Amino acid sequence: MPLTAQDHEDIRQLLARYNFAIDFGDVSDWVGTFTTDGIFECLGLPAGAPLGGRHAGTDQLSKYAVKHFETNKGRARHWNWNLVIDGTHDEAEMKCYLNAYSAGQGASAEFRVTGIYRDKLLKMPDGWRFKERQVTIDPA
Repeated sequence: MPLTAQDHEDIRQLLARYNFAIDFGDVSDWVGTFTTDGIFECLGLPAGAPLGGRHAGTDQLSKYAVKHFETNKGRARHWNWNLVIDGTHDEAEMKCYLNAYSAGQGASAEFRVTGIYRDKLLKMPDGWRFKERQVTIDPA
């Protein structure tokens, strides 16, 4: 059975919850957008960058979210668009663009990075979750 219009909307809402949670340091809400064995991977950053690498499972995802908030001091703003979502009634793949900004006024507001997310999603009894979320940051 193909994805319904409601599935598409629910996946877009998952993405919005993911962005707000990571930007505002809501660790449990951000981790809750993943399956319990979910994976987040950030590629394209320099070796040793604090926000790069692969993070699997609830504990590692939680540590990543804490590090993200500590690093960005709550000023990160993630924007996604051009969502392409394909799948069935209980599995989906999505890709979309990323723009990340640093919030503020004047010189404190800056454009940070662009990239592409590639996702694998599962429909759980309580809604859609990321099984795998990989972002590739575009080269400088």
